[in-house]
Amino acid sequence: MAEKDGAYGRAAAVGVVAPAVLSVGALAAIVAMIGDLPDPVATHWSGSGPDGFSSPELVLVMTGAVGGALPIALGVSVLGSIRRGERGFVLRLLPSVALGLSTLMGVLMVGSIAMQRGLPDAADAPSILPVLAWGLGAALVAGATGWLVQPRHEATAPAAAPARPLALAPGERAVWVGRSEMRPAALAAIIGGVAVATLAALANWVVGDTAVAIVVTCVALLLAVLAASLTVFHVRVDASGLTVRSAARLVRMRVPAEDVASASAIEVSGLSQFGGYGIRHIPGATAVVLRSGSALEVTRGSGRRFVVTLDDAATAASVLAAVAEDAHAAQD
Repeated sequence: MAEKDGAYGRAAAVGVVAPAVLSVGALAAIVAMIGDLPDPVATHWSGSGPDGFSSPELVLVMTGAVGGALPIALGVSVLGSIRRGERGFVLRLLPSVALGLSTLMGVLMVGSIAMQRGLPDAADAPSILPVLAWGLGAALVAGATGWLVQPRHEATAPAAAPARPLALAPGERAVWVGRSEMRPAALAAIIGGVAVATLAALANWVVGDTAVAIVVTCVALLLAVLAASLTVFHVRVDASGLTVRSAARLVRMRVPAEDVASASAIEVSGLSQFGGYGIRHIPGATAVVLRSGSALEVTRGSGRRFVVTLDDAATAASVLAAVAEDAHAAQD
């Protein structure tokens, strides 16, 4: 599909190549002006004028990171899905956002530095508002252009074939227990973020300001709770139906056996089908999508779907189909 509609090449051009070129151009422009700048330069403005300052070299780092690395990471994040033939709104949107963000940061950084050329003191810099207005306008134009040059995406979703109920002897019960969890690399990154926030909180309690320490501690606790609630889910299929519960037990979702119209094992893509990862709500479906790959899809009596990513989705679907069959028979 990628060869027919050009989606992969255009997404790469919009979300990776263009932000890289813009970032390099912005860095080159700032380097060319460094000799004419005060040191430090203004990097933050309030209503009364500049109120934050840093070295020109730090501005280069900020430009490369926020105007280059971050947008490029957004653009790269969709390329694997598009190469596999997946299509969806988010897969077209993220490259456009990457281009808009790179444009915004390029205009802001270059513009804010250009208006400080020749000033003896960065505190005398004029208002940032005109530069901000130009940056926002340019970002909107760039983002819209990036959207339009990409081909139209028709959302793709694999057809689900209902699982055959697991064969059970009369009076026999079946239980399936498993876990839905993120890929190890993603989980490690989240745990690392929680660890960094925790260390920052401890450091502020020891040598920092008490008010800052309280705020950072609250952020660390919030991140820890979110990590425990949204990165690992315990999944159980038994005579009562399907139960999905977060590791921290703060989130619990259930589909009663008598409400199961069908159960299927499917392949899902978090980005193209659900717009991201975590607990997702889209028209017609609720999902716990912690990674792309195999998943259990349950169609309820109302027609609404519930999806949860699992390694052994086929077995879970067969067991759930069997308990649902028994539950429906008991109602007759």
